[in-house]
Amino acid sequence: MFSELQIITEFILIFVLTALTAGNNLSVCSGTLISSRIVRKIYGILIGILGYLLGLLFEGSFLRNNISNIVLTGNQYFVFIVFSISIVIFLIAHKKRVPESLSITFTSALLGVSFAYGNINVNFTYLIIIFWVFAAILSFVLSYLIMHWLKRITPKKNIWKSISIFKVALILLAFFTSFTLGANTIGLIYASLPENPLFLLVIILGIIFGSIFLSSGEIRRIGNDIIPLRYANAVVTQSVSVFLVEIATFFGVPLSNTQTLTSGIYGAGSSYKTKLILKKPLITIVFIWVSTALISFVCAFISTILIFHF
Repeated sequence: MFSELQIITEFILIFVLTALTAGNNLSVCSGTLISSRIVRKIYGILIGILGYLLGLLFEGSFLRNNISNIVLTGNQYFVFIVFSISIVIFLIAHKKRVPESLSITFTSALLGVSFAYGNINVNFTYLIIIFWVFAAILSFVLSYLIMHWLKRITPKKNIWKSISIFKVALILLAFFTSFTLGANTIGLIYASLPENPLFLLVIILGIIFGSIFLSSGEIRRIGNDIIPLRYANAVVTQSVSVFLVEIATFFGVPLSNTQTLTSGIYGAGSSYKTKLILKKPLITIVFIWVSTALISFVCAFISTILIFHF
């Protein structure tokens, strides 16, 4: 009976965290597409769901080898600790309508558990930190430079043709952004669990539920509050984000789409003489990323110590 209760609890935790992740991060996939009114909200959500599912199914296992080196993925207590901490933080982020990064929160909790076990993989930890820092910097720089280049080559006379191209590009990028997020961010959840078709089914159901019912606030936040996105800005920032996250996935490193996209938005906005960035929401988001990483690590470390040493 107790074993059955444990299994049911695991399924609930996996479903809830996946749903919160899918809903919270849909803003970085289809937020600009929806807020720019290129497509109706329902179509933007469907594009996101399709990308999530295909990314998870085709590349969701890429992180498994690296993640299994730093945590005991078959341990049920690990699931309770890491997933519960991540869910609490995501619920707070969802209430505040802030696009929280699962890659940062979840990975920090994983490292907290590993550190408490004395099973920390130092080289992989360094690799994660390097990717996080340099991806944010590179996203800013690339977006800044590409925006300058686009402004020089974009024809001034036939502006409507350029806008049409940007609209098509945004639709494609919404799909590819959600694809990389499904492969890397949701793939991180999948990679931390034992290979089990039932776990995969629960994650898929969580993706669908979260995308439909839990995404509205974050879509408004990323699309309207941070920067009044122009088509060119959105194309550049999402292209850079897709490129960097796909590289990280190839190397089996968790990297936040939210982090790379927000850094890219800041870089693209800085390329204009009249700065478009609203700094207060950006500062709030960065502060939340840093604080939740520390909180996740400490909570996971203390919880593991309490459970396994007392």
